[in-house]
Amino acid sequence: MTMLPLTLPFYKGKKGTQGAIQFNLQRPHYYAKNNPKLKNYDGRYIPDTQDYVEWQGIQEKDLTSREGCVFMEITSTKEADVYDWDNKIVMALSVNDLGKLLSLLTGNKAKPDVAGGGEESFVHDPSMGKADQGKVMKVLTVSSPKGLKVGCCFNAYMKKEGKETKHFVNLNGDDVVILRECIRSVIPKCLAW
Repeated sequence: MTMLPLTLPFYKGKKGTQGAIQFNLQRPHYYAKNNPKLKNYDGRYIPDTQDYVEWQGIQEKDLTSREGCVFMEITSTKEADVYDWDNKIVMALSVNDLGKLLSLLTGNKAKPDVAGGGEESFVHDPSMGKADQGKVMKVLTVSSPKGLKVGCCFNAYMKKEGKETKHFVNLNGDDVVILRECIRSVIPKCLAW
């Protein structure tokens, strides 16, 4: 039995301010082209398991590989230690996104500000290039205005069906160290290296 990766959580709502942010690894996998929800994490073959019925008619040539990612979930508090997970914002951070985030968290951002901090923004449109492009827009801005030893702030914004949602979570310097080390170790896992 293989142990699945655990969630990396940061809960910052003890006083009812800020919120929570957590990170989850989505391992690389193969999926069926005509049914992306059918995933196989063990290789490019049709699994011989109890759910084989779902795989009937699918052949190895119908499988496509997908690199892993890290799902970031962020939300605000409703009150002290009570989080609004029903209105969370979820973003899938690709290997490229993780590289940009790691560059910021290690202080290697190309243009740091005068105080030694920096900022990186990620804009995601889940329907980019499709007919419903622009209906859902997600923006994550990670900034460290006073330098990484103090910490950084995750600000997330989502516009969906005319409704806007915003959440922010501040991570302290210790949190930044933990997140940075986890990102360093997860990038190779996203590529099955």
